[in-house]
Amino acid sequence: MKKISTFLLSVLVLFGMVAGDISVISAFKTETVILSSEKEELETGEKTNLKVHADLPETAEIIDYKWTSDNEEIAIVSGEMNSAVVEAKAAGKAKITVTVNYRNKVSAEENVNSSSAEIEINVVERKPQDIVTAKKESEVETAEDNLDPVSAEYIKNNLDTAYTSLNMMRLDQVLVVKNTLVEAEGIDENETIDSFFLREDTGDLFITTIPSTVALYNLDTNSNYYVGLGNTMLNDSTAEAKDHIFAINNNNAEVVNDRCHYDPETGLVYISKDLFGNTAGNVQVQFLQAVSQSTAKLSSEVNYTTTDSRTVKEGSRNVDSFNFETNVKTEKDLDKTELTVSVNGLPTSNYSYDSESGVITIPQSSTAVQSVNVDVDKKSPIAKLADKFLNITNVEAFSMDEMGCAGTVDVPDGVGPGWSGQISLYKAYASDWKNATLPVYGLTTGERDLMNTIYYGGQLDYNKLYYQNTAMYLGIWIQGGVDTVTGISHNSFWNWTAENVTGATQLDAWLRLQCTHLSNPDTGKGGEWKDEMINVRVLDKTGDEIVVGFLTKRANSQSGAGIAKFKIKPKKGDLNIIKVNGNPELTAGNDCYSLAGAEYQLRDGSGNTVATLITDINGNASVSGINAGNYTLVETKASPGFELNTEHTSVTINAGQTTTLNGVGCLVEQPANDPVSISVIKADKENSKPIAQGNASLEGAEFTIKFYNALYDKVYDLPEKATRTWVVKTVWNKYANAYIASLMSKESIVSEKSDELYYQDGLATLPIGTMTIQETKAPEGYLLEGAVLEDKDGKTENIDNGVFITQIKQNGDTTSVVAGNFPIVKDEVKKHHIEIEKVALDQEGNTTPLNDAEFTIKLKNDVTENGWDSAETYDVATTANIDGKDGHAVTKDLPFGTYIARETVTPAGYVQADDFEFTINEDISETSKVQHFTVTDVETHIRLYKYDIETQAPLRNAEYLIFNETTNQEVVRYKTNDEGIIDLYKLDNSCVYYAQEIKAPNGYEINDKKFYFEFDGDGYVHISDMNDPDVDRNIFDINDKGDMTISLSNKLKWFKLNLNKVNDLDKKLAGAEFTLYKNADCTDEETKGITDDNGNLLFDKVEVGTYWIKETKAPAGYRKLPDPIKVEFKCIDGVHTFLVNDKAISDTEGDYSMTVENGWYVGNMTVVNMRGSKLPATGSKGTVILTGAGICLCLAGLMYKRKKKTDK
Repeated sequence: MKKISTFLLSVLVLFGMVAGDISVISAFKTETVILSSEKEELETGEKTNLKVHADLPETAEIIDYKWTSDNEEIAIVSGEMNSAVVEAKAAGKAKITVTVNYRNKVSAEENVNSSSAEIEINVVERKPQDIVTAKKESEVETAEDNLDPVSAEYIKNNLDTAYTSLNMMRLDQVLVVKNTLVEAEGIDENETIDSFFLREDTGDLFITTIPSTVALYNLDTNSNYYVGLGNTMLNDSTAEAKDHIFAINNNNAEVVNDRCHYDPETGLVYISKDLFGNTAGNVQVQFLQAVSQSTAKLSSEVNYTTTDSRTVKEGSRNVDSFNFETNVKTEKDLDKTELTVSVNGLPTSNYSYDSESGVITIPQSSTAVQSVNVDVDKKSPIAKLADKFLNITNVEAFSMDEMGCAGTVDVPDGVGPGWSGQISLYKAYASDWKNATLPVYGLTTGERDLMNTIYYGGQLDYNKLYYQNTAMYLGIWIQGGVDTVTGISHNSFWNWTAENVTGATQLDAWLRLQCTHLSNPDTGKGGEWKDEMINVRVLDKTGDEIVVGFLTKRANSQSGAGIAKFKIKPKKGDLNIIKVNGNPELTAGNDCYSLAGAEYQLRDGSGNTVATLITDINGNASVSGINAGNYTLVETKASPGFELNTEHTSVTINAGQTTTLNGVGCLVEQPANDPVSISVIKADKENSKPIAQGNASLEGAEFTIKFYNALYDKVYDLPEKATRTWVVKTVWNKYANAYIASLMSKESIVSEKSDELYYQDGLATLPIGTMTIQETKAPEGYLLEGAVLEDKDGKTENIDNGVFITQIKQNGDTTSVVAGNFPIVKDEVKKHHIEIEKVALDQEGNTTPLNDAEFTIKLKNDVTENGWDSAETYDVATTANIDGKDGHAVTKDLPFGTYIARETVTPAGYVQADDFEFTINEDISETSKVQHFTVTDVETHIRLYKYDIETQAPLRNAEYLIFNETTNQEVVRYKTNDEGIIDLYKLDNSCVYYAQEIKAPNGYEINDKKFYFEFDGDGYVHISDMNDPDVDRNIFDINDKGDMTISLSNKLKWFKLNLNKVNDLDKKLAGAEFTLYKNADCTDEETKGITDDNGNLLFDKVEVGTYWIKETKAPAGYRKLPDPIKVEFKCIDGVHTFLVNDKAISDTEGDYSMTVENGWYVGNMTVVNMRGSKLPATGSKGTVILTGAGICLCLAGLMYKRKKKTDK
């Protein structure tokens, strides 16, 4: 990545700029600074190199380069001239700036110019890696000669080139590292190793010293120094290395700080090669590590290696330091024989591997472990190491699991992890030990050459320090007693014994210590303060083991320290226990209970039983000689009649004391009882459910419960008087959805008939004994006799003369009623039947038996609450011939209750009868009388009524067709009677009919529309939906009896006009032609006719209305009527009326009349023609005159003729 900084001394608009070249042309001068970085993004702890290139004028002379970071908490920069190194510290961003200062060397004046460039560094947190991926054989063969790629890479990135160049990476040597852990809060800011060990409170602040070994690498054969990652606690943010000392790893431990170097920023050490010769681990370094964590939880971060496609990654893991082991996770299912595990770059064979989990466990404190690496190679690890590492193949890191047990001690009270103090113990130097010493950490076989022993300062020739090699070992005697050599009496360490010592059977009770103060032996020589006490600190205490750190101090010699593990000696005490009855009132006078025979176990922290106690009749038990400590008391067997107490009670046994537990915890035993008491569930005997039949009820049944405080099998064995008696009644329990009589319910107990209840923890209960249950009152609608009580197994054989007997027994840890706590009592409901007689009533009032009528029986209250359709059906009875009698039906036995009987199937042609009610309140066993009900059905009926729509008068002889639409059959044809009525009976039920007029009364217009009606299954008639929409539904009328009347009207449409033609002598005149017109002008002809020989002319079927009749041709010898005659037929005030020349004719008026003939309305007219002179107009007044004149002329002629005869 590059950044360019440019200074311009001229105005840019005057010059050209080449796009994309990022170069600027100046009229005066041009300088460009380019800053580049190897990486744009760094992880915390990572470093990268920066380079700067300054493109300056030829006359420029560089003065210096200045490197700065704007955020040194994120990243710091250090540089020389044109190169620098950036180190990432924390996540974030930092801007790195370089400024190049230069001057113009041709200028006579003093001048300083500068140009800058900057780059932004992005720092992210180091990404942890959970899995250590083992390197495959092919990778190992191509790798460099080291076992720790992580540390090797770290050294490369953080190398101080002042000590060595980087030309190679070869593992050549081993460095012994001693981390002396001290409490940070108590030391000075500038504390050193020497000052710390000269403090008066050193023993209070000193935690322990943990030794380890790390790899040293040869990076350049021409360099004088080996390089290694020396501070194994570098990654621990809670630890700070306050001081360090380099020394030869021999008896004298000469300090060689001037030939070694430690970089506190990187943790790297640089060791002069000539300090080793051919001896591995000839140099040691001691760090004074000030830690701020709790001693019992002390941990340090561990780097571990994974190689994936040869890319090295790092991770970290916190491990509790005083578990003395470090766990790392690698691949699963590897072969341990092909594994090489290295710690701090050095191989170790002391580890375990779990192939299922992939976890490798290294028995070393994480404070001594900086890194772990795993290789896989089919070649054996030993052969491989011999090939690669030559003279250091037997060098291994110190192993915690080699620290065996150093004996058994009596730990004082109050001593636990973190405890420290001083103890007076004998200590001495020796050149050798007569017998084997006690095992301690860091001084075991095979590691002895890696640790310098402590040389006795008082016998040291300071002038020959480098040449002396006499080994003197410091030890502390912890056995106590009289020294057989010196005769001096010594204290023992916490009453130490050789019990449980790991290793040799014959040994001296010496704990060897290692040098824990690397310094010249005369450090502090001449000091006045001296301390002959031994400082002791407890590092861990788990179960029966305790890990202790020891420290000695001498002002004029080196200090020694060591870590040893001891077994804790148990202390003895006694235990008494007293078991008590938790509810003596419940068991009073009851021999079913006893405190004797309860068994208890006393268990240690691992769950092992250390003692078993059995109580006597008073509940007492005791045991002696129990190791002091914390235990748990557990009841394993309850005494007779009592429940097992499952509580675990803590017990502390103190040395030399008797601990007494009286009625606490598991020593309080509750009498075995049935805590849910007794509840009787009431059920119907027939359906076996808590559901009553009919209107009967299961509520209110009473049971008498008697308790006897002993066990009995038969009723006749029971004492005359019960211990206690209770009466309970059944009430509805919404949770159980049943009727229950219970001793737990105050609502259920009949208090005036009951004794006091037994109680356990506030709940009604029953102790061990015998119980009887007897139903003494049946609920409404049920019989008391014949009740059945059913136990939990469905058995009923333990009912003895109506008394149910059962026992409350203890069965293991529980107590219950043998028959169950919820026995079911089943009662028989009262039942009876009824008889139904069905008869038919015809229109004449006669009755006949009627079969096939069906009656459905339902409870009245069910019908009222839920409606008929939703109510339950109890029976369906159909009338038939029974015992030779038609029309009879008998129901089944119906349970107690009030019922509704409904005719649900009605025989064809009859109307459903009304519902009737009846009540069953007695059982058939109580009465033989049967209720009898007679039900009458009437015939179906419908009436048709025919009337004149204008006069409202009934019309006779209207003929109707009745048709069954359902069966598609004609039923009947009827004519209306004089009252205009047709009555129809016994039409079939469940059918649709229509009535249609097929012939109207004379003169009336026929109404042939179909009028639909229907009968349902019950014989009720209804208006059918099949009627046309224009049918007026008001013509249908149904009365309160269910009869339908269909009122049908007709309108008078035609009349007859009868004309009679006569002369003045009443002679019938034939041949007269009359024409009927619709208008007064006589132009709109309706019809015409000619009188017959009788002078009659009948206009048949003339539509009702107004007409003009005109004589259009007169008989021979007669003149036509001169004027037409107006005739009219209409309804006036509800009366059909005939009018002539606008005059209403009532009955007979002169020549006009109106008659009804065979149902026809007829208007009658007589038209008269006169004889005589020239024909007058037929029917005119001139006819009379002419007639009179003609008569006179005739008379005169006759008289003249007679007179002439006379004259002759």
